[in-house]
Amino acid sequence: MTVCSKDEMVPEIFWVGAIDWSVRNFHGYTTDEGSSYNAYLIMDEEPTLIDTVKAEFADQMVERIRSIIPLSKIKYIVMNHGENDHSGALPTLVRLMPQLVIITNEICHQTLLALYPPLKTAKFQITHELKLKTHSLIFQQIPMVHWPDSMITFCPEKRVVFSNDGFGQHIACSERWSDQLIIDHVMLLAKEYMANILGLCQVPIVQALKHVVKLQFDFVLTAHGLSWRNEHIGTIVKEYALFSENKQMKKKLTIYFCSLYGSIKAVAEQICQASKYPTQLLDLKVTNITKCALNAYDSEFLAFGCYTYNGGMNPDMESLIQYLAGLHLIRNRKVYVFGSFCYADKAVKQMIDLITKAGGIVVGKQLYKLKADPECMYDMEDDIRKLFD
Repeated sequence: MTVCSKDEMVPEIFWVGAIDWSVRNFHGYTTDEGSSYNAYLIMDEEPTLIDTVKAEFADQMVERIRSIIPLSKIKYIVMNHGENDHSGALPTLVRLMPQLVIITNEICHQTLLALYPPLKTAKFQITHELKLKTHSLIFQQIPMVHWPDSMITFCPEKRVVFSNDGFGQHIACSERWSDQLIIDHVMLLAKEYMANILGLCQVPIVQALKHVVKLQFDFVLTAHGLSWRNEHIGTIVKEYALFSENKQMKKKLTIYFCSLYGSIKAVAEQICQASKYPTQLLDLKVTNITKCALNAYDSEFLAFGCYTYNGGMNPDMESLIQYLAGLHLIRNRKVYVFGSFCYADKAVKQMIDLITKAGGIVVGKQLYKLKADPECMYDMEDDIRKLFD
């Protein structure tokens, strides 16, 4: 058996990426555990890089490459995706390695030229396959997982899929494989990633999985977080398959609420108590939008509670509903809406309008003035028991 060093993912394929221990906001995604930008080096008579890292980590990537091989020996770099967190170091690499040929698809080619005009003088090759001396690379476009330019790279000799954003998670750690951490935690991060980044990509994921499952592979090397091997590959592929068909939802209720003086919170807690299913109660004052999306990911039932504020709903609630709607995390869910008012009962109607437009199925509502009385509380409990059945 061949033994690999920590950064040699499989024989002759090295991790040369960067770990971002400090990032806590990734274009609006709260990354409590940081992230990584994974890039790889295939050692061959024609050494080849797969993807790059965020621009601020370019020097780290360069030093990792130099510790393995002189820069002058690198022949190709494959760009699976043009987004800045995976392409940011490319201008630096091209400057330091003018011999580099950039292998990509036409859409990614145009993306890279738009982001980095100096690359107009770089060498590009648009192809579906690349034959190295001892390895071959096959490229499959998977548009809208999660950009139009996205593709995966397959190395049949090593039975490796370079999946770019697919199957990734946001986590900064010294480990490289999912089986080196507690799998339940890794899967929670993977679901959070799917909910917040791939929510609107369910149909494209169906098509992408059709291509992936045809490949004979033993390793999935991701562009963020931990990579996959052994039985864990089946675990993550199954979750993506369930998600792509909207079958990941469980008999679970998630309640989102905004409360000013406590009356909405009291109602939310009463609904929680009345629910016969596992229930999560999320106060928007203290819960970030990333965790809100994670909880919606597998919830068949949702409830939203808010007071009328300046002639409408609380802006935090409006922002949340719009965010979940954009990620298709309200679509096909059964939804209950409740709210309070003082002199203008606008919030509940506005919430219902947004939820309906997002494809949610509003199964009940309750509106009360200032504070819910015992009869109102009883009615809501009864609603929850009957409606979420």
